[in-house]
Amino acid sequence: ALQWRERLRRFEQSSLTIAKFCELEGCSTASFYQWRRRLQDRERSETPEFVPVEIDSGDLEIGVDPAILIDLPGGAIVRVPSGATAAQQRGLISAIVEATSTEADT
Repeated sequence: ALQWRERLRRFEQSSLTIAKFCELEGCSTASFYQWRRRLQDRERSETPEFVPVEIDSGDLEIGVDPAILIDLPGGAIVRVPSGATAAQQRGLISAIVEATSTEADT
């Protein structure tokens, strides 16, 4: 895996096509694609899907109903009202994750 990470880094820095790069490196294009996908999948699984957010109550404007805004890929914005219970928030976020999951498309 380390060898392929280095190889993929060299490819990104080159201006070569994948075919030409693989020819010079002495590897097949099929291996190149397989390792690139494998390492990307590994990186994604190591990246947390959710990041904790802390809000200082002093930052909230008086008279404004605080809410959580979630920006989704494609420009959609989900507004979670401040009055939503923890269970409602979890349900909404779970539904969003399920609906936007790339695994659901496969």
